[in-house]
Amino acid sequence: MYELVIIGGGPAGITAGIYAARKKIKTLLITKDFLGQAGLTGIIENWPGEKKISGPDLMRKFEDHLKEHDIDIKEGEQVFSLKKKKRFVVSTEWESIDAKAVIVATGRRQKRLGVRGEKELTGKGVVYCTTCDAPLFKNKSVVVAGGGNAGFEAAIELTDHAKKVFLFEGANDFSADEFLQEQAKERGVELYTGRTIEEIKGDNFVEEVIYNDAGNKDRDSMKTEGVFVQIGSVAINDFLDDELVDFDKNGDIMIDQGNCFTKTEGLLAAGDVTNTRDKQIIVSSGEGAKATLSLYEYLKRK
Repeated sequence: MYELVIIGGGPAGITAGIYAARKKIKTLLITKDFLGQAGLTGIIENWPGEKKISGPDLMRKFEDHLKEHDIDIKEGEQVFSLKKKKRFVVSTEWESIDAKAVIVATGRRQKRLGVRGEKELTGKGVVYCTTCDAPLFKNKSVVVAGGGNAGFEAAIELTDHAKKVFLFEGANDFSADEFLQEQAKERGVELYTGRTIEEIKGDNFVEEVIYNDAGNKDRDSMKTEGVFVQIGSVAINDFLDDELVDFDKNGDIMIDQGNCFTKTEGLLAAGDVTNTRDKQIIVSSGEGAKATLSLYEYLKRK
């Protein structure tokens, strides 16, 4: 029996774990890996104390910090269900674990384009993690789908490897920060709005994208050797149902913003999986700390 089970090993889950260890809460943290969306980011320039650091390097520091503390960890496991009877029952592929309380900090996963050829060519030129796979596209021509910060960050990172980088945004304007847009232009990224990918083609590897150009309302094609999909993310909440939590229209877990509690007593959520507005590493870490501190007060009253 654990006092607390934390589900997730990104910034929110790790911070929650560090705070739980410091408060001497008997805790188990379950995670598939110690990456999260932060660990898939190329360069991070807004984490205080680190002027510039790669996402994987920052998450390694998070992980090392966590493992200095007295906390049980199950790494490489995935939670398949969460139920509440007298206690919470957290079920993985291998076992069921009882807990007095649970913090869900599972974060998000990349959205898919949902177009023909995407599934078949995933891992064969269709990519969702730029940091992981950019070096594989050295001297190749690639297309980035997505005109937000993630898309521009991917395009900028790819200029260190690819021969040519094109960025497609389906809307009429880019939503990325002006700083990133300027940096992409300086790096020679070719930027297009009103272009929506409708099909990805190739035999054993990506060879071509078919896209719709809103400017002339015609379908057109472009030869390319890679498609980097960066169109946003969705909350990882497959193991939850609406008996335990409420979801907003985006599928994010609704929490009390003051204390991170959900509608179920003893169940909290923190970080990007919640309806907290700003999906930022520092916000997720803060929410992880807030969740554990709220839980500590809750457990003292039980």
